[in-house]
Amino acid sequence: MLVQYLWSFYVLLQFWFLCRSKTLPWKLVVLFVLSGVFFVVPFTTLTVGAVHGLFGGETSDTWSVAVLTPILEEVWKLLPLGVFLLFSRRASALSLSDFTLIGAATGVGFQLMEELSRRWLNSGILDDLYGYSHTFLGGETIHWDLFALFPGRFEESFIPTMMCVSHPVHTAMIALAWGIAWRLRTRLTEWVYLFPVLILLWAILDHAAYNGQYKLPDWVFVIHEWAGDGYKTQPAFLLMLAGALIADYWSLNKVRNRLPALPNEFFIDPISELWRMASALFKNRGKFAYLLGFCRERRELGFSLLYGNDEAAGKREQVQERMLALFRALLALGAVLLLAGLLAGMAVEPAADESACFACLFDSLQNWWDRLEWYEQGAIVLGALALSLLFVGFWPAVGIALSAAGIAGSGHTIAGYIRDPKKLLTPENALAAIVGIILSRIPFGRAAEWLAKKGRGYVRKLLDKLGGRKPDADAPDRPPNEGGAGAGKPQDEPGKPDEQDKSDKHDENDKPNKQDEPSDPDKPDKPDEEKPDKDKDDDGEDDESPVAGKQYNEVEIVDHRGNPLGEFDEIDLDNGVFYEDKTAKGLDRINPRTGQPAQTPQQFADKQILGKTRTRINNLLEKAASTRPTANGSPEVPDLDEIKSIRDFVFRLDGDTPELRNAVENSLNKLRSEFPDYTFNVKYGGKP
Repeated sequence: MLVQYLWSFYVLLQFWFLCRSKTLPWKLVVLFVLSGVFFVVPFTTLTVGAVHGLFGGETSDTWSVAVLTPILEEVWKLLPLGVFLLFSRRASALSLSDFTLIGAATGVGFQLMEELSRRWLNSGILDDLYGYSHTFLGGETIHWDLFALFPGRFEESFIPTMMCVSHPVHTAMIALAWGIAWRLRTRLTEWVYLFPVLILLWAILDHAAYNGQYKLPDWVFVIHEWAGDGYKTQPAFLLMLAGALIADYWSLNKVRNRLPALPNEFFIDPISELWRMASALFKNRGKFAYLLGFCRERRELGFSLLYGNDEAAGKREQVQERMLALFRALLALGAVLLLAGLLAGMAVEPAADESACFACLFDSLQNWWDRLEWYEQGAIVLGALALSLLFVGFWPAVGIALSAAGIAGSGHTIAGYIRDPKKLLTPENALAAIVGIILSRIPFGRAAEWLAKKGRGYVRKLLDKLGGRKPDADAPDRPPNEGGAGAGKPQDEPGKPDEQDKSDKHDENDKPNKQDEPSDPDKPDKPDEEKPDKDKDDDGEDDESPVAGKQYNEVEIVDHRGNPLGEFDEIDLDNGVFYEDKTAKGLDRINPRTGQPAQTPQQFADKQILGKTRTRINNLLEKAASTRPTANGSPEVPDLDEIKSIRDFVFRLDGDTPELRNAVENSLNKLRSEFPDYTFNVKYGGKP
């Protein structure tokens, strides 16, 4: 089973490398592989069974094996592509390589499941003598060659007269033909759709002729001979793919003035992209990942500008933002390398603490390891095990793989002892360090740590009820806010007159109160109402206070370098809600110097609600590596994985006018269209 999986993965990597103008990320391609495994194969099996249930016969009959099965398999393998074209927002902006890759990935999943079944059921004398894929008259029939392009072809090894390419090649060829017809539909007539139909019939003919050898009528094999007996299919596909790559990059260069270019890059072409990636891989691996992402994002933006419809244009801003971030990183790395080259000949005095840089390597190693998902960590351990088995036995390979994972997961601890080796001189510290590392690496130790972290809030609640722990109501009051309000003063409530609004009735020379000033569009909007009011009256309100560990204030998300990516004003973990507080008072105030409002309600809503929330969600899903508390926020904050599952946003605005409501609703509708998995609501009048 594992051997077949590795072969299928190898085929997918070949397509991934050849489809140079692709814009699809790897995760999406893997989903198409899984659709071939878990959807197309069962659906095909059910369809074949339904046909036999209606018309009778056996699945081993010639009409079933050589006619029904080839038609259904080649057609149903296109279903994932059809679903994607119908429901994906970026379907109109696909490159021709994307069509090819989608078809190939679905075919890889289909053939993986088919060959797994064959390997599972293969038995008998030939299997005992020769192994998998041997027949008495044909010899080896399924060929998986390491140095062959698209291994997995079907061909008899004894006097071969015909062959059939693998499922990935057939499906990729049909999908590419469909993409070409889709691209040319506006220039040519509707008859252009005959091209993918002919390619589909060609694939069905190859499949049927191979399955029905010596059983189908002679005229079928005559037509199959005209089509090359299956030997012309792969060369024809490669010619189609080469033409598609030329067309894709030709189109990209039409809009290259609207796309960022790398240094000394005059044209966008696959050769220069491959050369830059290969150079970065061997010279500067840190730059390699940025270069991969930048080239793909730039192609996605280019095809969106060229062919994207209104739905695809809705994602254009996000793609451009990601691409520019990668572009800036590449420029920064280039500047660092240039500076290093200029200073290479200068003498450098050794630093006083030379161990610090070495310790930083272990810190970076654990930061990278902790950002991985559990299945990614498991895949790395299995990969290390598989690689070690090439050189040592099984148990030494297990030791190598677990040791590599242990070092990666204990990088901070190792770095701490490198920076201060004296910690190891104390016996109790050394023993505690060893026990801590062991407990953090073994499964039961990690489980105990996880249970302790998750159960902390429940234990606190239980202790409060039993009276074993005093409530936090007697905590000292917070210092006065900047607005002059004393500690413990309740915040403004809806419906009550704001005392500071009375200052408008005074002379114009009076200094306006800070809370009444209109919000500046260039400054972050953090009103006093955003600060959590922990002062409670002793009138029983403590019974309604949230349980510790379930509601958090001012939770900040950071990237893997510790740089801040944004802050959530309040998180209700029990109900799964993000609360964001915004100051919307004074939007209609006229600036006496300009005679215009500081910002209109729509400008306020687009910036404070649409723009910031869009950035916050993208950072949370793509860039965030961890969470941390702020100076004025809750001392304990939830983990990143805990808040990633939250899908509800509630905006609390202290203003309430018809113009503001219309503007906010416009921004919320845009957010709902961009993030359909999230819900967005608003409360006017500030915090309840």
